Amino acid sequence: MIRNIAIVLAGGTGSRMGADIPKQFLKFAGRTVLEHSVEAFEHHPDIDEVAIVLHPDYHAEVRQLAERRGWKKVVRLVESGRERSDSSLHAIEAFAGEEEVNLVFHDAARPLVSAAVVSRVCEALKEHEAVGVGVPSVDTVMELKEGFLSRVPDRSNVQRMQTPQAFRLSLIREAYRRALADPAFRATDDCGVVLRYCPDTPIYIVAGEEENLKLTYAADLPQLERLYFARQPLSGPAPDAADPARFMRTYHGQHLRELQLAELDILVEVARVCERHDIPYWLDSGTLLGAVRHGGFIPWDDDIDICMPVEALPRFVEVARRELPPHLQVQTPETDPSLRMPQCKVRNLNSLMVEGGDDFSKPYAKGLFIDVFPMEPWPSLPDRFTRRTARGYCRANAILHAQHTYSLRAAAELFYFGAKRAWLRGLWTLGCLVAGKNRYYSNVIHQSGNGNRHLRETIFPLGRIDFEGIAFSAPADPDTYLRDLFGEYRQLPPEDQRTGHASFFIPKLVP
Repeated sequence: MIRNIAIVLAGGTGSRMGADIPKQFLKFAGRTVLEHSVEAFEHHPDIDEVAIVLHPDYHAEVRQLAERRGWKKVVRLVESGRERSDSSLHAIEAFAGEEEVNLVFHDAARPLVSAAVVSRVCEALKEHEAVGVGVPSVDTVMELKEGFLSRVPDRSNVQRMQTPQAFRLSLIREAYRRALADPAFRATDDCGVVLRYCPDTPIYIVAGEEENLKLTYAADLPQLERLYFARQPLSGPAPDAADPARFMRTYHGQHLRELQLAELDILVEVARVCERHDIPYWLDSGTLLGAVRHGGFIPWDDDIDICMPVEALPRFVEVARRELPPHLQVQTPETDPSLRMPQCKVRNLNSLMVEGGDDFSKPYAKGLFIDVFPMEPWPSLPDRFTRRTARGYCRANAILHAQHTYSLRAAAELFYFGAKRAWLRGLWTLGCLVAGKNRYYSNVIHQSGNGNRHLRETIFPLGRIDFEGIAFSAPADPDTYLRDLFGEYRQLPPEDQRTGHASFFIPKLVP
């Protein structure tokens, strides 16, 4: 039987990604794009060998990766060429001394190729010398000539080409021999080379899958990750209902990434609204820390924080209520009256997130959310004064907004913390009048539980930062901003502190 050899083409530079490294070395779901692509063939029973075509600068790194991942079928690395067709040709030449084999070419940038697609290709190779993969085009396709519409092909006869593309070695070698003799030769895929230079050999097309997406732009990474997790069975040992704590740890571990991606969707929509209406916002707190330290979510984090100037918040609430998708709700005490705390969140109504302070006697929405923190100028007074005043006011305000029972203690708290809040607010207002508010900027006082503040120039003018492969607004000086919040933020916390905020969550209630 003819052996099937997978050729994983990983020589691209990813110039359209705008990333510092080739796109095949970017990560999603904890592994590089290259790892996902290679393992689709490494673990497939119909594939006998895997060759990876990539730039020589990465050969040593990939050898180490192969050893670490335990890849047994990866037995040779091939130097990539300047163009994709050059890389294919180098792979063909690498097997020039072999007996007849099937070469199964696959773009490393399609990391979600399924075992079913590979099986269909390998099965078709038993009867055909050339096999391609295609999916029907859902859009009408048009041909242009000199910028004008010249023809509209019948959509039922049009498909979009994917990889793998597989050929007998003798056929693809002959096709490239003829192509290289043609001064006008240009190619983007191997089926096109065979079609043009060996037209007498039919190319059989098997069904592809929409999920077999090609990674082209940074914005594609979250979509690939969503598709990856959507098709994964639950991994690890089954949760033990007799041990609730272990059950919850297992459940959280299995579903945390799904939660993060659902929250990322909220952030994308919020950013879209803000940017459309010129409403300034920026990533804050653990979200900004994750962007700087991890390129996305802190691996154990389960929330997203953004900030905007306090004067911009009413306008954001107005336009967001009008323009966000129906499953997203802007939640404030005005839009959701049963919400006690004076906060602003954007909730996903098709989900559930339970936190320690939630009150299930109240009907406010409890879906996944992102926090929207309003920021305001702070008085130019000593840090010790502003920190203690803000913390005290925030604590008093939180106690006054918490759920109370009718008791003597509750009445005493109402009197004591009400008086304390009024006193601290008066001090704060006086400080603003005396010292001015031109230097510092931070959370509005009733939401400044940590009492930290930032110099204005560390925030404005706003910059941009990548979070999960997408560019969002960020403070002008993220490093100083994070040091103001966390101190030495690049050092990971102890393992027992690497936990999220949620007690329980369901990322999607209705399919």
